[in-house]
Amino acid sequence: MDYCILGVRHAQYPAAMSSWPLVGRAGELDRIVAAMTGHAGNVVVSGPAGIGKSRLLSEARSRAEAGGAGVNWVFATPGGIPLLPFAHLLPARVADGELTRTLTAAAAHIAGSGALVIDDAHLLDPASAALARHLVEGAAVPVVLAVRGEGTAGWWRDLERIALEGLTESDTAQLLSTALGGQVESTLPAHLLRLSGGNPLLLRELVDAATFTEMNGVWRLLQPIFEDTNLPATIAARLDRLAPAVRAAAELVALAEPVGAAILERLIAPEVIAELESERLLTAPPDRRRHLVALIHPLYGEALRATLPPLRARDHRRRLADAVEAAGARRRRDRVRIAVWRVEAGVAADPALLREAAREASEALDHQLAGRLLQAAVDADGSFESRLALVAELPYLGEATRALELARTLEADAQDDASRAQALSALARVHLIRGEITEARNTLAFAAETTADPQVRLRLEISRASLAFAVGYIEESVELADRILQRHPADREVLAALAVTQVRALACAGRTQDAIELAHIALDGIDGPRAELIRMALLQALALDGQIAKAIELGQSALAAEATGTAATWRAYWAHDLGQVFLLSGRPATARRWLREALAVMPIQGIAASPQMWGLDALSEAESLLGDAYRAVQAMERLRAGLPGGFAAPRRSGSVWTRYAEGDLTAAVNLALKQGAELEQAGSLLMASWVLHDAARLGAAATVADDLRRLAASGQSALQALMARNAAALSRRDAAALDEISREAAATGCVLWAAEAAATASQIHRTEGRLGSALASSARLEDLSPACEGARTPGLTSPPAILTRREHEVAGFASRGLSDREIAERLHLSVRTVHSHLHRVYRKLNIEDRTQLPGILAP
Repeated sequence: MDYCILGVRHAQYPAAMSSWPLVGRAGELDRIVAAMTGHAGNVVVSGPAGIGKSRLLSEARSRAEAGGAGVNWVFATPGGIPLLPFAHLLPARVADGELTRTLTAAAAHIAGSGALVIDDAHLLDPASAALARHLVEGAAVPVVLAVRGEGTAGWWRDLERIALEGLTESDTAQLLSTALGGQVESTLPAHLLRLSGGNPLLLRELVDAATFTEMNGVWRLLQPIFEDTNLPATIAARLDRLAPAVRAAAELVALAEPVGAAILERLIAPEVIAELESERLLTAPPDRRRHLVALIHPLYGEALRATLPPLRARDHRRRLADAVEAAGARRRRDRVRIAVWRVEAGVAADPALLREAAREASEALDHQLAGRLLQAAVDADGSFESRLALVAELPYLGEATRALELARTLEADAQDDASRAQALSALARVHLIRGEITEARNTLAFAAETTADPQVRLRLEISRASLAFAVGYIEESVELADRILQRHPADREVLAALAVTQVRALACAGRTQDAIELAHIALDGIDGPRAELIRMALLQALALDGQIAKAIELGQSALAAEATGTAATWRAYWAHDLGQVFLLSGRPATARRWLREALAVMPIQGIAASPQMWGLDALSEAESLLGDAYRAVQAMERLRAGLPGGFAAPRRSGSVWTRYAEGDLTAAVNLALKQGAELEQAGSLLMASWVLHDAARLGAAATVADDLRRLAASGQSALQALMARNAAALSRRDAAALDEISREAAATGCVLWAAEAAATASQIHRTEGRLGSALASSARLEDLSPACEGARTPGLTSPPAILTRREHEVAGFASRGLSDREIAERLHLSVRTVHSHLHRVYRKLNIEDRTQLPGILAP
């Protein structure tokens, strides 16, 4: 069933689908169909229970029968009556008399009825096994067997064997996507694969038990799979037979796994640990430093946590916290675990410990946990430090108004310059998150002007530079940071604090080499969340410099490392930046997948000034390039709804391409020109080049070529220089230059630009009579097109070099079914003018009428 709460769609699958998808078995399926149809020898399909043998054989049977072959099915059962599995295929009284005659008569009767499938052949009674062997050895009919286990023992051992293995992560992703009917969060297949061990039957049980939530087009699993009412029968039965002390011990492991063996020995009697091991419930995960213990399979942990009574859970958590603290809390996450256990057990905890644990949780982007811990700290001591830390978390919990009130109280309570500066910085951040840009900027400026402490003023100036970047004022941000760096060129703490935002700010300003250098210097010798943020900024700087392959490699390696737990939120931020790099490279489908996931998972829903401003603009561009104007408009509406006043959005291409996807090419170009000027005024020179280059690709190359050349001359980016050269070549209709740009763009990694340049060059060569050159450009276009993932742009379908912008616009509306009068009204033209434009379009495209336009033009 599907149900909807507050616009978020949920789905549960109790008997999820009448036909569970078959994936990852293409080769095996072809081989079995060949055996059933007599085009290959007999075969035995082997594998463990639940691996999908019967499902595979059923699909093969359907395909064989669709091709005209007959297929009979035999089900073996343990301890069966002789020949009972074959009863439906045998003639009357065939079982009378001596066995040899019976088998011969039975085989003769079956021989004319088509191929034979014997499911669970290892369970055949002796007479049935003899008949099956007789059929195989006599080659009377094609025979396909399914057996449990490895299939290397038994009378069938000499047959060709197809050993079925567990599902891969790719198979699991395909199954989930098909079952849920859409994109799934990228961490979900690996999680369910870990739980199911690749067993399709168990995977289906897990999917049937789970409740999935669709957020912004991405299906997620936001709650545990199991409740006490939906445990798999085999797991429930095994847990139910455990002695109370043993089950309690297993519960304790489930709450803490992996847990140090020494901690376990403090909490559990040796004979109970021995019983856990004899029940084969424990395993030892590899660790070079400590002897760790976990449950043998993650499903047991899921089941035990789902059925754990609340009071016993509190007692377990209290005991765990005491034991880990007594052991010294030596592991990195131990102090967080202690704090969480104490809060969840309702036991008083040291406020300093709670603040430290909350800091770690916040740095891991687990704001829900951080907020709970800090509220507990405030309840415990009400200190300035606890309240200040809570202010930073409240907006992520949907409590920005409370955060504002608390920050103002802290300003009044501040006892010295440093405390007052901290309170004002927190207040400015809350204003920013609420979209109150002017208030945020004024608050920080006032704090910096009125403090006497030079160290406090330095921190405030760093915050001002960060804030200026966050609201899109790139020139101001870079100037503030440059002044700070001139005074503190070797202060590693200052470098690291600035790099989080200044690497991006410098890249947006066109100083990409400076950005990359700052990132590498800042990263030298630091680790943790700040280093992670700087590496994300480095990814963007590399991409904007034209080092696309390096940027993608950095992002993909980070995604591979951030696969589970709270790291999944970090993964969303990496996906957000990587999606934009893939979009820049001209792969909109891949970009859309990562951007959708990032926007669904990021813990910033409803926050005004946030990375969503970049992601939504990029998503609208990706949807537009793929021809989905409706979804492009949806993303742009979300962006406009959340865009606060005074915010100079640093990325503007999405709105341009959305207008194009809607068919309004003139409006798209005019918007690009307007936004390019605004970005330049804000000091975002490279991003200005980007949106002006969009205008060039949409047919206005002559208008923007000089501006792009001027902007590129002021920057360090090879990509920015390539944009300028591409616009210049388009404006001159220089096919040879476009061929060279196509090769260079492809080498840079911008395959869509490369394909567009090749397409336009081919058209120009052809119209100027250079057929050989046209064919060479077309061949390059053909090579590049698959990498563009179905992108639809004017440069690919009807290059601006061939059609004027107005001609393309008129033809685009005509291809979508609008009448000449409707087109005239839409574009404020006369009907006669529309007729004239269409006539020229037909001549240039060598077509006869408007019915031939769909498929030639995009969108």
